[in-house]
Amino acid sequence: MRYSKVHQIDALLSSMTAVDLAPTLERGIPIYPTHPHLIIDPTMSHKRDGYYCQSVLMAEHTGCHCDAPAHIIEGMRDQTIEKLPPTALIGPAKVYDFSCRDWQPGQLLTLRDIADYEEKLGEPIEEAEIALINFGWLERYWSTDRGALFYASNQPGMDEQAVKFFRDRRVAAVGADTIACEIAMIDGVAGPEFGHQQYWLPNNILILECIANLHKLPRTCFLFAAPLPIKDGSGSPLRPIAYF
Repeated sequence: MRYSKVHQIDALLSSMTAVDLAPTLERGIPIYPTHPHLIIDPTMSHKRDGYYCQSVLMAEHTGCHCDAPAHIIEGMRDQTIEKLPPTALIGPAKVYDFSCRDWQPGQLLTLRDIADYEEKLGEPIEEAEIALINFGWLERYWSTDRGALFYASNQPGMDEQAVKFFRDRRVAAVGADTIACEIAMIDGVAGPEFGHQQYWLPNNILILECIANLHKLPRTCFLFAAPLPIKDGSGSPLRPIAYF
């Protein structure tokens, strides 16, 4: 019976579309203004060492990544990334796609926007699901040249009531295609951190940032993602895969 169920799951997943939601980790990608740069060095070579291996140096919050409560909340310093259950980011997800708008840095997604979206498309988000917000920001501005600084220092965000909405729905996590999820930023100056400081992390609602390819997803999908078990980690890079 155990193997029968495993093969049923394999057949089901093989019949579905899979979308990689992580941007490629490469030199020059956007990093949060106060974080160290990603360094990838081709340390070992076939010619010299008989095999090929790179060395990678990066912050925990590089590329697509997850924020644990310990990242921001001093009183939850023990709630680090390696203590999350392995299934914390595996489950149904709902996509809120606002990429059709011409978002400007500092603009805010509102509770009215979210309510109208749910009324139009149906399938309201439910408890323990994962909310994915697509501003179209990564698709437009992610870059490995000088444009990377714009992506990292500017973004739309969410107002307090919109952030509180997902807390009240008791979601498992909220993610976005921006570098700081709900926090609006203009030229590196950040607005209120309602999710990080008040409504999400303090309530063990995880935060996902720099999610790619959200425009390829339907309203509902099934998300597989797992952070690295970094000892005392404030967060971790992710490679989420969405199935639908």
